[in-house]
Amino acid sequence: MAAPLLIVGTGLAGYALLRAVRQVDRHREICMIDADAAAAYSKSQLPDGLARGRDAGELVIATAEQMAYRFEATITPHRRALVLDPVRRILRTDNPAQAEQPWSQLVLATGAEAIRPANVRGSGAAAILTVGSLAEYAYLRTQLAGRRRVAVIGGGIAACELAESFKRGGCEVVLLELGSHLLGRACPALCGQRVAEALAAAGVRVRLEDRAQRIDHGMHDFELTTLGGHTLPVDVVVAALGTRPRMQLARAAGLDVAGGIVVDHGLRTSAEGIFALGACAELDGRLFALREDIENAAHVLADVLGGHATRMRWRPRTLQLNLECCPVAICEPPPVAGEWHESATARGVRALFHDLSGALRGFALVGEPAGEAGRLLARVMH
Repeated sequence: MAAPLLIVGTGLAGYALLRAVRQVDRHREICMIDADAAAAYSKSQLPDGLARGRDAGELVIATAEQMAYRFEATITPHRRALVLDPVRRILRTDNPAQAEQPWSQLVLATGAEAIRPANVRGSGAAAILTVGSLAEYAYLRTQLAGRRRVAVIGGGIAACELAESFKRGGCEVVLLELGSHLLGRACPALCGQRVAEALAAAGVRVRLEDRAQRIDHGMHDFELTTLGGHTLPVDVVVAALGTRPRMQLARAAGLDVAGGIVVDHGLRTSAEGIFALGACAELDGRLFALREDIENAAHVLADVLGGHATRMRWRPRTLQLNLECCPVAICEPPPVAGEWHESATARGVRALFHDLSGALRGFALVGEPAGEAGRLLARVMH
């Protein structure tokens, strides 16, 4: 009997691939494992869930059992992948009943893990939380019970969304960003400054060019001391510094890794029969960050697994930030040489990224100009 298709990970990428494979093949044996509960949920809904005070269970779209039944797959939650053997086509897990899982083709959809802040000292430093999964979300909700003062570390997209969500949920929020403006990696300075102004107007205290230096236990709360010497009494500290691809399994197996697990346009890794998909994968020096790209790649991979010569191609996408205080639309430019051109009015900021030939390759729009996203994306696509 042929070994199954084995998918490691049941996040957005893993379940997108399961659905895509079932669209083209209803009979192939598929096994999936995940270290967590393997529930299907949308990670983009976590900030809004905090704002609305929703329990983790309310964000679950389908349980592992429901996904297994609907898509006729074997899904094993709470199962850790330990060692990948590309030669024998075996995955060793922590399953005492079956430590070695054979596979005919294997897909690494291990996602990414939240980055924790470095060099934070103090007795309370270990209490810094992250919100990179439904399990972490559930734990954060327990820590927020009866508490209102929240410090968010970071100034990127996730940090801004979290800070506003906490504020909408009734918390007192301070946002600490070491850089000189928010959204530093995604947008030029004027865009970040306008977002900071909007968050401040919504009641979030924004502290730029400052960071948490130490966190100490107080009598009933924490004392957060910043690099600038300010002491802030807080109840909960959450880090939102972005994510890092999970590629330990691939690296230990000798697969090519860089910023992520390196794949070609067919999502193949450097080892025959092994593929990577989603936030753990890197294609053309770029990581998969947007849902649309991951779902498109899942359909490509489903065809490739079936023996077809389909290729993944990057397409310009618009990301709409989940901010009620200020509409923001970003089309991240590809990794090419070029420069940003910004213009600002009282109604918002318009930033366009042109390559060296003058072609529009990306944009960032804050405030009223965010309504131009569709028109500008059409120009980028051409």
